[in-house]
Amino acid sequence: MKITKPGIYRDFPTAAYFDDPCPEPSFTQSLAKVLLDHSPLHAYQQHPRLNVQAIEEDEGYDKAKAIGNAAHAMMLGRGKVMAVEDFPDWRTKEAKAFKAAAIEAGKEPILRKHYEVAVQMVGRAHDQLHHITGCGHIGDPIQGDAEVMIASCEDGLWLRAMVDWITPDLREVWDYKTSGLSASPYATGKLMASAGWHIQAAMHERILDEVDPVGAGRRRFLYVAQENYEPFALTVNEIDEAALTIGRKQLGYAIDIWSDCMARDRWPAYPPRIIRPELPGWHENGWLAREVSEESERVPSLMGG
Repeated sequence: MKITKPGIYRDFPTAAYFDDPCPEPSFTQSLAKVLLDHSPLHAYQQHPRLNVQAIEEDEGYDKAKAIGNAAHAMMLGRGKVMAVEDFPDWRTKEAKAFKAAAIEAGKEPILRKHYEVAVQMVGRAHDQLHHITGCGHIGDPIQGDAEVMIASCEDGLWLRAMVDWITPDLREVWDYKTSGLSASPYATGKLMASAGWHIQAAMHERILDEVDPVGAGRRRFLYVAQENYEPFALTVNEIDEAALTIGRKQLGYAIDIWSDCMARDRWPAYPPRIIRPELPGWHENGWLAREVSEESERVPSLMGG
């Protein structure tokens, strides 16, 4: 499927979204993070339409990813189609054949024991969300739409994103994240920084403000972060203005570089010069503290203590 104009696209096929359905190769928040963390060339390699060489899929089985995809599909009622089977692992001939057939059919293979973890996660999520928001889930079709594609075009540059869930007035955007890391209120700031939630929210805001200018400045971006291990605790996190400001700056920087690369058809990797890496402050401080500590312990012994 292809689109011909910017807008809000509900019930858009997930596979078609990831193949990039825009009139011209489009830019996403995922590519922005790759560009910022690595280089334009790395982002180019990840683009489904710019990189003419087939991107090899990792044939390994990622337990956390499989559980997360299954939980995501259950929570939102949309997403990747899961192929569930009761193997202890994927090492037997039958298991390998099942897995290969599932992938060939465009499905996500998952072991039943991991699928059951996802079932428990979503059940616990419903209970916790009910206490936090008064609604036991996100993705309620009466109150909004799940897996909505949004797309805009700025001076010929197309931007696209897939929103987990959005209200009919386009003012409230939710995203569901699962992780093996802590989702506590004291840890989600680190999660946001490492996963780029603020950049993702900035992309959603930028596209929505283009297609719905009336709602500009009135949107909320909420991220449900849930641990994928017992007791499957979660927190609901709202991206504040300070984080959004940084997200907008980083996204704008990435878009400027991407636009220039597209115009020149030039995709540089890392800088062609000798780099002088700086030790992180925490590393230096840790060693200095150790020196002071060990020196104080040695002093008494040198004085005959």
